[in-house]
Amino acid sequence: MRSTNMKWLKSFFTFDLPVKYSYIYSRFRRTHEGQRDIYANWPAEATRSQLINEYWSNALWHYLLLVGVAAPAVWFYNGQLNGMHILVGVTLGIAAYLPLYFLLYRPIFTSDFLPKLETVIATYEGRERALLEKCKQDQLTNRALVLFFYAFDKASKANYLTPSDKCADLLHKIFGSSPDGIKKALDLIFKKDKRAKLEHRHLVEVSKSFEEAYAVLEAMQFDEGIQRLKQLEQQFQRP
Repeated sequence: MRSTNMKWLKSFFTFDLPVKYSYIYSRFRRTHEGQRDIYANWPAEATRSQLINEYWSNALWHYLLLVGVAAPAVWFYNGQLNGMHILVGVTLGIAAYLPLYFLLYRPIFTSDFLPKLETVIATYEGRERALLEKCKQDQLTNRALVLFFYAFDKASKANYLTPSDKCADLLHKIFGSSPDGIKKALDLIFKKDKRAKLEHRHLVEVSKSFEEAYAVLEAMQFDEGIQRLKQLEQQFQRP
């Protein structure tokens, strides 16, 4: 633990820590996800602004650390400490920030910190998109979801489903899928003229949707639902 603390202190003292890629990524992820827990639509640009502000806070603390180490050393070798020396020391300390700003903090900010921060944001958002795409691939299609609900609707004898906007809206609330996509799937199930116009490639897609729904029903061992779905599937078969 002591060795870790010394390494952290050394890294901060040399101003390496605030511009390390791993540190920036960790700070961005924790800050961004923490704000997302509070604000659902918190954008990456807002977290970017917070990390830029944090960089300059780190720069200020780094400068104060340098002053805090240098001042006692100067006073120790000088051997005198009075109000005038303190005033002169504070004035010189404040004035010394400007050269450090232009020679150290600003160049590091523009040439090192900002490029790494932009890379971190791109990497984080890329991973989010990849995760979202994977979730979409794992989720049933709109048509398969409607077929799945159809099996339950018929097996329970509720007979609620119809090719209506009301039903589409209800399934949208249940599954969170596109109302338009659900409405098209309902039309396909209940309207013979829609099924009659299907081309071969569309029939193949419908067949895959049936397979997706069957897989879930079989996992649930819902035999009656499977039977109802098979009866519907026969209506899509052409002589």
